[in-house]
Amino acid sequence: MESQDWKTDTWEWARGKLVISQPVLGTVLFTYDGHMIADVMPFIVSTFDQVLAQGVRADMFVNLERMTGYDSDYRRAVSQWGASVQSRCGEHHFFVRSRLLALGIAVSNLAAGGKLQVTTKRPEFEAAIARSIARHSGAGG
Repeated sequence: MESQDWKTDTWEWARGKLVISQPVLGTVLFTYDGHMIADVMPFIVSTFDQVLAQGVRADMFVNLERMTGYDSDYRRAVSQWGASVQSRCGEHHFFVRSRLLALGIAVSNLAAGGKLQVTTKRPEFEAAIARSIARHSGAGG
């Protein structure tokens, strides 16, 4: 679904990478690949803070299809960060293929008050992104 004209920032290490894309202001897509560690957190925080600084209530989309795992320090840090920005965000959608990741998100969802939406169906995830893009670009009302 990713397009060449989207604003994109990338963080990489030997065992994985994270690409944060913004098709339009207000729609942010996190695409994970490989194994994540807590070292990614400054990248996540600074990239997302740039969006929030523009005064928009951003919808967050997290594609975990190609994530192979994560360290417990990363899980704790990303959960704490997510909780800290949740009230300033719109929708939260996750695309997963792994039951382990789905379980981890389900645990986080308890703390998030049930606001996190998880799917294993790519068309559902992409449709939600398209609706967000349309809404934030003024084309969807």
